[in-house]
Amino acid sequence: MEGKVCRIIKKGKTGTPIGEPCASCGVKCCNRFAVPLTGFDVARIIDATGVGAQDFCRLERADLIGEAPHSKIFIFVGGRIEERLLALKRRKNEYCVFSLHSEGCAVWGAHPYACKAYPFELDENGKIRYGDNFVCPRKWESGEFDVKKVSEIVRGMRGEIEEYNKIVRKWNAQFAKEGDEKKFFSYLLKESRTQMDGPEK
Repeated sequence: MEGKVCRIIKKGKTGTPIGEPCASCGVKCCNRFAVPLTGFDVARIIDATGVGAQDFCRLERADLIGEAPHSKIFIFVGGRIEERLLALKRRKNEYCVFSLHSEGCAVWGAHPYACKAYPFELDENGKIRYGDNFVCPRKWESGEFDVKKVSEIVRGMRGEIEEYNKIVRKWNAQFAKEGDEKKFFSYLLKESRTQMDGPEK
C-alpha cells in the first residue's frame, strides 16, 4: 500500500462510535465488495486527504466486478481497448484501503456515496429497500436509520452516477483510443470539478 495512504490510515481515527448493527458485524461490506466510485467521490476524498487519485483508487477489470450502474471506462492497454470500472483499492486481505476495521473509516465524511447508501436502494416505487446482495448480520431496526436521510443519500448517489456516466461516455467517444490511466484520471478530475464548482458567474 502506498505510503501516503498508510499515513492517512494511521491518523484516521474517526472518534465516532460505531453503532449497531455495524459494531458487531466486522465490517463485512468493507471486504466483500469492490466499491464503485464516481469522479465526484474521488474529488471529495482528495480534498479531505490530500492524496492523489491513483494512491487510493484503481481501474478494475469490468469482468471482475458484478453489475454496477456505473459506466464502463475504455482504456487503451497493450495495443487494445479494455473495459474498466473505477473502484477503491483494496489491501491484500481484501479490506478497503481506508478501512479501520472496528474503528470505522479513515475518510469518514468524505466516504463514497456507495458506502453512505449501503445496504439500501430505492425500489421501483421510490421506496427504501435492502439491496439484493447486502451482507449485514441482520436487518436494521427502524430506529437505526433515518428513512428520509437514507432516501436523500440514495437519490443523490443516483444523480451523481448519471452525471459521472455522461463524463465517462464522453471519454469513451473522444479520448479512449489515445488515453491511458493517467490521462483518464486527469480528464475525470477536471470534468468532475467543473461540475462540482458549477457555472462561472
